[in-house]
Amino acid sequence: MRDAAAGPGEEAPGTGVVPGEPGAGAPEPGWRERAGVAAHGVWRRWRPSVVAGAGTWLAGLAMYAVVTAVAWIPYQDFADHTQLDGALLPPPGNPLLAYQMWHQWDTVWYVIIADWGYRYDARSVAFFPLYPLLVRGANPVLPGGTFEAALLLSALACLAALIVVHRLAADLTDPDTARRTVFYLLAFPTGFYLVAAYNESLFLALAAGSFYCMRRGRWWWAGGLAALAGATRMVGVLLAVAFAYEYLRQRGFSPRRVWWDAAAIGLIPLGLLGYAWYCARAFGDPLAFLAAQQNWYRTGYQPPWTTVWEVGRLIADSPALFGPDTMRNVINLTTAVAVLALLVLALVGPWRIGPESAYLVIFSALIILLPLVNPIRHFYPLSSMWRFALECLPVFLVLARLGGRPVVDRVYLMTALGLQGAMIVTFVHSRFVA
Repeated sequence: MRDAAAGPGEEAPGTGVVPGEPGAGAPEPGWRERAGVAAHGVWRRWRPSVVAGAGTWLAGLAMYAVVTAVAWIPYQDFADHTQLDGALLPPPGNPLLAYQMWHQWDTVWYVIIADWGYRYDARSVAFFPLYPLLVRGANPVLPGGTFEAALLLSALACLAALIVVHRLAADLTDPDTARRTVFYLLAFPTGFYLVAAYNESLFLALAAGSFYCMRRGRWWWAGGLAALAGATRMVGVLLAVAFAYEYLRQRGFSPRRVWWDAAAIGLIPLGLLGYAWYCARAFGDPLAFLAAQQNWYRTGYQPPWTTVWEVGRLIADSPALFGPDTMRNVINLTTAVAVLALLVLALVGPWRIGPESAYLVIFSALIILLPLVNPIRHFYPLSSMWRFALECLPVFLVLARLGGRPVVDRVYLMTALGLQGAMIVTFVHSRFVA
């Protein structure tokens, strides 16, 4: 839990005196001195998060570089190393260009939107605008082309996300658990999506920043960051539910203690509403982004247990137990069940984070339940479930608590990192992962 003792630049409880500043009768310090004390206090609080986040980030980048550089080895007997079943491979003799193998799947859409906008292909409307808009703005000032700008932007957003997640975890738990939380997050089998040219890391950084501001009672900052998250992914609007719960919890669930700052919740839908306004102007339909989801076989809603039954039936009826579609169904269904179980453990049991994490649990549950009520009408209804799990921060907090036991720590890391290496190789060879 957060220390009760005041740090530099913070008022000591019950004294009215800020440590490091003159006491009663001393000359009033100038604004430069006060700013310096406050900045030192902020840096002291955030320094462990910067160190832990940056260290984890650098280790992850090193691993991704190594795995990508050798990912072509299974195909080295092919004479043509440029194309193989649609997979982009590094040109012969130039392994430094291996990163181009990450230009896969949703990345193609983000690059198209950044270069040509949404009118180029109406299907692109399914992808929300903030990430490609930032890529478009960064492209002229970053080396390389649009894809390289997208990769660099995602890598920097990943760094920001790891730092903020550590700060939030340290505020909720303890330093050791916080360090494991960020490492477990990036080590998760789909953790590489946080550095891929996807919007995952940007969304996570904004959502985690909003969560941290909610916990600190910075409601307008929380609402503003949540609005940006809503302009990154549609599920960002669900941060309003977490905002409402945490605000009321901090007010003792008493309507009489609701102040004017509760109006900051009105900022959260602005990202979604702004994109709806654009869709209305450009395509004549404010909900064009929902209609575009049909191109990815999301065509309706149903009870979550119906989806679970359908996935189970697909697994049971599959002629090939270890076929790609069957394995995807097994992995995604297992992920959904495991995440929901860990969310329960975040609130009850020996590894709980406690009631202060309830707003995180509520948001995470909604993230997991949404694909269950709006599945893909295809061979794997819960597609991408284990990528969506990256946004469920209480899961990694609970895992980090469990990881206090060396056996659990080693088993998780060996399993997760091994799977992630396999998934990276699969991804860069144009095979769908999540």
